[in-house]
Amino acid sequence: MIDKRPEREVLAALCLALPALRARADAGFWADTLDMHLADVLGGESAAAACEQLGLTFGQEAEDDTTRGERPADAVGDLWPAPSLIGDYHCPLRRCVRRAGRDDRGRPPRCWLTGEQMLFTSRDA
Repeated sequence: MIDKRPEREVLAALCLALPALRARADAGFWADTLDMHLADVLGGESAAAACEQLGLTFGQEAEDDTTRGERPADAVGDLWPAPSLIGDYHCPLRRCVRRAGRDDRGRPPRCWLTGEQMLFTSRDA
């Protein structure tokens, strides 16, 4: 089932969920599959399509509650994090709606998808 959320919101949710998603992919031996789909997303493909192909759902229960091994959807479940709308930092790809502020140590936020520092935009812009 394709998520009906806007692409930018799905991309923001995927980015925000990546640290936990990577850990689960490593534990479930599907990290290569995750990396392949992330490379497609970085190349301009749809994040919603990648999530669908991985069997990921955000903010809704998976339709099939049975466990069939270590498929990504079985290992992940419900991952829809609300994009943070605080601060003046935004996606370095300029493709998603995620916003974040500096952490407790004053460090700028990073994009979990690209590994790059998020871009700063002044409030006057």
